[in-house]
Amino acid sequence: MVKKKLGVLLSTPPDNKNFETVVSLIKNAVAEETTVYLYFIDDGVLNIGQPEIHALSDCGVHLFACAYGAGRRGVAQNGKVVFAGLVVLADIIKGCDRFLSFD
Repeated sequence: MVKKKLGVLLSTPPDNKNFETVVSLIKNAVAEETTVYLYFIDDGVLNIGQPEIHALSDCGVHLFACAYGAGRRGVAQNGKVVFAGLVVLADIIKGCDRFLSFD
């Protein structure tokens, strides 16, 4: 059986309600053995340091962040998130069964 793939884009900061929604959604998807790709863009890169994001990484979620956005906001790499460009985001969108965007 082929695992389903879910792509998620998060563009809002940690204090936005989208953060909790995304974390909960991804936890449920992982519990159902779905492969998950999470891409942070714009203010979403500010979520990289959150403990919940580290926990998702430890559960096998593939984490990516816009390198340009992270650089502009002074967000440093932490070993859990791969800094990438929009080509990676396009590949995630193309390669997933479902793609959700939280703005």
